[in-house]
Amino acid sequence: MSEFLVPLDNRRAQDMLRELGFYTAYSKKGAEKVKELLRARYPKLFERMEERPFEHGAFTLEMAGAGNADPLLFVSHLDSLSCKTCLNGSPAVPLQRAHLIALLEALDALISEGYRPGGELILALSMDGLSGGTGAKSVAQYLRHRKISPCFVLDHGGYVTDAAFRRFLPAGAPLALIGITEKGQLEGHIDATETPEDSMGSALNTLFKNGAWLSRHETRDELCTASEMMLKTLAASAPARYRLPLKYPRFFFSVLRVRWRRRAIMAQFFKSQLTITAIHTKGEPSRPPVSASLGFSLATVPGKRKLNWWQARLLKNTCRSGGKLAVTVENEHSPISSVSHPAWAALETAIEILFDRAVIAPCLSPHVTDGRFYAPLGGNVYRFSPFLLTAQQALRGECAIDETTMQTAVQFFRQMLSV
Repeated sequence: MSEFLVPLDNRRAQDMLRELGFYTAYSKKGAEKVKELLRARYPKLFERMEERPFEHGAFTLEMAGAGNADPLLFVSHLDSLSCKTCLNGSPAVPLQRAHLIALLEALDALISEGYRPGGELILALSMDGLSGGTGAKSVAQYLRHRKISPCFVLDHGGYVTDAAFRRFLPAGAPLALIGITEKGQLEGHIDATETPEDSMGSALNTLFKNGAWLSRHETRDELCTASEMMLKTLAASAPARYRLPLKYPRFFFSVLRVRWRRRAIMAQFFKSQLTITAIHTKGEPSRPPVSASLGFSLATVPGKRKLNWWQARLLKNTCRSGGKLAVTVENEHSPISSVSHPAWAALETAIEILFDRAVIAPCLSPHVTDGRFYAPLGGNVYRFSPFLLTAQQALRGECAIDETTMQTAVQFFRQMLSV
């Protein structure tokens, strides 16, 4: 880890992470409270940068550049799943929230030092990233209208770890994973009601049939282009006995899949996963419900099967079982960003400075990010958070934050803000 010391108000950072813990899902009042907290804690940012509001409480903070360099675009969503666990003696916080606070700390300190970016700097923050991304979509549309073509778009989603692919890395070297694309996202619910022919629990029985089918078809293993690139990158540093299957992962994927079937990396990088998220019923007490609804969430690995294929498969099953399918969120997987662009080189340099001997690899981001909506602006969307995670932390999208880890993250963002 880096020994650099950079300006950091650690108490403010910890207070912000704790105070934002209430915001788990979009609401108008919640979004307004989040913005009030940010404005109160980081007044310099709101004074020196121009604020623009968008749908569902999303907003941008924009700063004119000192020259004609390409714009820098940093994006994030503030809604997140709640964290109730404790990691390594420190409270667990959502990865994207730690990512954002480290960015704001770095930018606040730079502004105090008279910072001016070479090109325009834009922070695009949304409040509904987990529920469809309406806010980020409206910001992306505004930037497209302005014909903004950023040097890069940086979001959360990648991370550093010393707990994954250990056999393929030099001793003591961490692995830095940079997301160059992310999974498709499909959410919705299956509804069932009583039929006139059978009023003794037909709605619930229909729901059980659908739930049983979902449970039998909850996962599908696939090797996408981003994961193939990740394995080929690992082949360069792997011992000779592992090098061949990593160098030709499509040929050996059936073997790798068996070896990794119980590991967290399988769920993150190779599995399309269907999850039942909620069950609701409506009716009188002590009687079968007159209607029932089952909520689901589907994350799909990029490949030949697009979301319309998954949706048709779900629709066919629900109609067969007597249910009705309603889709509420539909976001196709994002395009793959280049690993030969100068922005990729800047990311590699920042990571190498802070994480000694790190092996850097592109990957499929396992998390839902706003980055997918900004890909049409130029294609150079990267997902990386400068925090060291265990396998389980990476799977849950959580991290433990202390002063040392926050110091490292702030240094990383200072470097990226100065590109």
